Amino acid sequence: MSYYYISNPYNGTPEEMNSRARAAAAACATLLRRGIHAWSPIVHNHAMMKHADFSLKERQELMLPFDFTLLRASGGMIVLTLPGWDKSFGVGKEIELCEELGIPVRYLDPAEAASFTF
Repeated sequence: MSYYYISNPYNGTPEEMNSRARAAAAACATLLRRGIHAWSPIVHNHAMMKHADFSLKERQELMLPFDFTLLRASGGMIVLTLPGWDKSFGVGKEIELCEELGIPVRYLDPAEAASFTF
């Protein structure tokens, strides 16, 4: 059994970052309740960001390669279509990697997680 990698925008104001991390955590929990194993770098990284003072540049240079390692091992990527997902640097890079490696990508409105199938 594999897992699905959850992608969503993160950067913004502190309130936006907290909101986006909560949305990712809620989507992961909803999917898990339905038997869909999902892993979110935002859920993991948001907790780490509370203890490390990484700049935006450091987040892009350090976190993205780490996230890519987990994306490569996933069974596919689910993009949460939160506001700004289509302008997010990180989401864009993750989609590019999926296209390059043939990793399936699906898009999910978080409000529809309870009925999502991959």
